[in-house]
Amino acid sequence: MSTRTDGPDGFSGQYVEQQLPRQSPTRHDLVLAVIPAVFVLTLVAAVVLDLSLQAAIAGGSLVGAVAVVDALFLHPPTRGRRRDDT
Repeated sequence: MSTRTDGPDGFSGQYVEQQLPRQSPTRHDLVLAVIPAVFVLTLVAAVVLDLSLQAAIAGGSLVGAVAVVDALFLHPPTRGRRRDDT
């Protein structure tokens, strides 16, 4: 009689659970996600609103630059632990 609780792939899942992060994304993680999302949205807006590609990229660049300035200078990263660590 086997007492193993392996899943269908042969792994118990314990190792996988140890490797997954349990913390929520930080502000800077979100900034890194916002930058490419802004470009995608501006390209979609350029197609839908019939804007020129140059205008859409310029607008996306400005929004991305604001996000970078905010992340680097207004709310810079700090050393040490995350706020949600206990």
